[in-house]
Amino acid sequence: MSKLVIYVKTISYIIFIFALFIKVGMSSESDLKEANLLFDKGEYLESVNLASKSLSIESYIFQARTLAIYGHFFLEEEEAIKVFKQASEFAFLALDIDSLDDNAHVEAAHTMGRYSQLIGIVSALKEGYAEKISFHLDEAIKINPNNISAQISKGTWHAEIVDKAGFMANILYGATSDQARKHYESALSLDSDDIGYLYEISYGLSLLDYKKDRVKAKELLSKVIETEPKNHLDRLYIEKAKNLIIEPGIRIHNYQ
Repeated sequence: MSKLVIYVKTISYIIFIFALFIKVGMSSESDLKEANLLFDKGEYLESVNLASKSLSIESYIFQARTLAIYGHFFLEEEEAIKVFKQASEFAFLALDIDSLDDNAHVEAAHTMGRYSQLIGIVSALKEGYAEKISFHLDEAIKINPNNISAQISKGTWHAEIVDKAGFMANILYGATSDQARKHYESALSLDSDDIGYLYEISYGLSLLDYKKDRVKAKELLSKVIETEPKNHLDRLYIEKAKNLIIEPGIRIHNYQ
């Protein structure tokens, strides 16, 4: 076989492989786009199944986030724990691909955070989740200070520990009400309209034992309830806002 023929075959093979990578990449992008559409409709497990066709970091992050949301809103006890653990595995697969991806760190914290809320913050503290979650949120914020989810989650990390540990929160974990407010303010400066963000900030503020925080929480919850939902998740958050706003210390209207 002549050198020319070998050269031509080699070039053809390289072109074929390159075209195949482009086709796979376009297919993965298409699957993720469709998965996001399913997510918006509230078809969470279906969206995860579709996203699982891709082995990309974006797919792993999407699957981690979606499963954490699904487990939080729709499952209880052992079923939720199983889903949170599965979600965590996807988050760490994403980190294996790129340890400097801020969203991968956020989802690692998100999945562990939802698990912690389910088993109880006190139990989670005893099992060392406070340090693990804090590490990933600090990494995410270090990589991208404008990551709103990271800012909100770190604020709630402070708020939940303050709520459960009281004056020992700062001594044991470095958690303070002031730091919670600082992270929430950073998040609101980046986006003050998203329903999910506003609810999560309201929830965190409601844990702080100061009138000004409760007043701010009421403000944000009212805004959530009055905002037109863009997708199924927004509607879930609006229902949670209606319930939170009538809890003792938060009550301003009866939206039920």
